[in-house]
Order: sequence, then structure tokens, then C-alpha cells
Amino acid sequence: MDPLGHLIEWSAEYGLLGVFLVVFSERIIPIFPSYAILVAVGIGAESGAWSPLAALIAAIAGSYVGGSIYYFCAASVSEQRSFRFLTRFALIFGTSSDKVEKMILYFRTNQSALSFTAQLVPTVRLVAPAIAGLLKVNPGPFALAAGFGVAVWNGLFFLIGYVCARMSFDGNVSELALEVMIILMVVEGIAFFIWRRLRRRKAAAEAEG
Repeated sequence: MDPLGHLIEWSAEYGLLGVFLVVFSERIIPIFPSYAILVAVGIGAESGAWSPLAALIAAIAGSYVGGSIYYFCAASVSEQRSFRFLTRFALIFGTSSDKVEKMILYFRTNQSALSFTAQLVPTVRLVAPAIAGLLKVNPGPFALAAGFGVAVWNGLFFLIGYVCARMSFDGNVSELALEVMIILMVVEGIAFFIWRRLRRRKAAAEAEG
């Protein structure tokens, strides 16, 4: 079974529009993880299904448009309703309304950096545009930062697929995507561990100071 391989074969029949639609659908209904689809697109591009550069641009456009839809839908909600929703959602995790206000202020102050970084974190990247819309961040800085983040994420996994195919990869595309997922989870775990250690050291230093 190679569902991703079949998906790429289907999308190849529609040219670059197929690439756009497959990646776009991942942002709307994430049946397959984005990195799996992008790896598969990279393999397809190397095999001659599409021009590599054109396929990468189509993939970036699909992700960006899909995320933007969530942003504008969330941004259309009034600020009062947005705050009520965020407060109720935060209460589920034991966060007070005061902390929510501080988080909103922090996000708006650092919106460009956070919008970019959010697009490099699995799962978070899917909901980040909606959260940015609810927080009413400026569309200009958000569009630029999120677009750059999407380009980095898509380019990385597209390149992985392309390089693997270049190295005479002739295996199962879905199996390769699974291997990439395992590596990604290990890297995320290490990064989270380092982040927690740094946070604790910073907190300890502030307490001593």
C-alpha cells in the first residue's frame, strides 16, 4: 500500500493545479501530514511529473492560501467574541483571563516572529493563522512572516523528497514519509527538552536576581 504515491499520481494528471489542490487541501482537511505530502511532491518533481521550481511555488501557494482562509475567517469575528472564545478555551487548560490578556499583548508585540515560528511547528502551524485572526494581528506583518515560514517549511520537505529521489530512491513514498515523521519527532523532542532546560535556567536566574 502506498496511498501517498497514488495521491501524487492523481495530482500529476492535473499538472501544477494538482500540486496546488493537494497541498491546499492539507491545510483545510489534514488527512495526510504536510511534510508527507511535500516529500511526495518533491519525489514527483524529480521524476518529471512537474518542473521542480514550479511545483515548489505551487506547493507554497497552496499552503499559504489555505492558511490565509483561516486567518480571514477568524479575523471577521468581532474582538469581543474573539476574547470570549480565547478566554473560555484557555480556562480549559487552567489559564486565567488575566494571563490570556498578557498572552494576547505578548503575541501582538511579537507577532512577526511568532507568526514565522508557528509555521515551523507541526500541528501548531495549522491553527496559527486562525489564532492570529482572532487576536487581530496586523495582516501585513502576519502575511509576510507567515509566508516566509510556509516557504521554509515547504521548501525543506520538498527538498528532502527531491534529494531522496535523486539518490535513486525507488521505494514506497508512504514509507519514506513515515521515516521522515519519526526523525521529525525525535528532533522536536530534543528541541523541546533544550527549550525547557533554558526556560528553567532563566527562571532560576531571575529568582536569584
